[in-house]
Amino acid sequence: MLRRFRHRLFLLLQAGLLISGGVAFAIEPEAWRAIVVCVGGGMLMAILCERLARTYLRATLGRLRRAAEDLGRGRSTDTMPVQPGDDLHKLIKSINLVAGRLADASEEERRLQEALRQRERLAFLGELAASVAHEVNNPLDGVQNCARILRKSLDKPDRARQMLDLMDGGLERIELIVRRLLTLARENVIRPEPVALRDVLQAAVELADVRIRGRDIHVDTRIETTDDHVPADRHLLAQVFSNLMLNAADSMGPGGSIIARVRESTDDDRDGNAETPSDERHICVDIIDSGAGIAPAHLAHIFEPFYTTKTDGKGTGLGLAIAARIVDAHGGTIAVDSKPDHGTRMTVRLPARLNGGAQALRGSNGSMFVKP
Repeated sequence: MLRRFRHRLFLLLQAGLLISGGVAFAIEPEAWRAIVVCVGGGMLMAILCERLARTYLRATLGRLRRAAEDLGRGRSTDTMPVQPGDDLHKLIKSINLVAGRLADASEEERRLQEALRQRERLAFLGELAASVAHEVNNPLDGVQNCARILRKSLDKPDRARQMLDLMDGGLERIELIVRRLLTLARENVIRPEPVALRDVLQAAVELADVRIRGRDIHVDTRIETTDDHVPADRHLLAQVFSNLMLNAADSMGPGGSIIARVRESTDDDRDGNAETPSDERHICVDIIDSGAGIAPAHLAHIFEPFYTTKTDGKGTGLGLAIAARIVDAHGGTIAVDSKPDHGTRMTVRLPARLNGGAQALRGSNGSMFVKP
């Protein structure tokens, strides 16, 4: 539009210059020079004004476009200065109004989210207290029964020794439950540093090997990416991976196999998580076993505290809950794909970089945080 206006102005001024110049030259030759100077100066001023107007409009429209894009993405944006008499001041005021309302809505959303997290923490503590009472009560009953029998068997050394061994086992189980509860409930400081997942996975394999050695279970480690560095706490991740491998080993008998794989994440690994940008790079660690698999009825509960499918005395039901909290605190996700008699695949998906630098990342119950 400005280009057409400038073109028409130039043609009109040019025509006016020729006509007025010809008339002036016929009447008075000296007047012709004055007209040429005035009209030429006017043309230069018109061109300069048009350039200034174009620059101003481009800058203003550019700010409006960026503000509209930010609002469209749900991000707050700085208010734009409004100049009285500006032709665009109504549009700018409208965008400023929308930006202000979006900021208010974002603040209200943060407040509601914090209130929801507080309620979730209270509900979690209630469930945890009930589960603790149940899980600790079973071995405690066993210890009490053994103590009663022991009082009656003081003159029978073999029987007394048997009762003492059973009491030791019950107390060890209570200690294990309490220790894992402390891990689950306390705030664990995570100091992220660049770590190679292949090294963390190898450390986890060595940790798990102590428990599965002699059970004729083969562990195959595969690295399918050239850059597997992520910001993480290597010790906590090694705990996650070793726990997943131990669970896999417990689901199979002799001759079973476990594949521990590091690979690039794909869109299929997003698991419907629309909050994660598709262009953000993630690394996945798969723990795949050839065990008995998990029944569909159990899949929705396997990450809940104290939920276990193992027989009594062989599991606390806290290992996967702790693993999920650690992964969540790293900004990652953990997913399971399993069918009965077809094995299980556990996938830990971690961001390749810490968004926005080192910052606080809390799990769903606020149990862990990242510290630079």
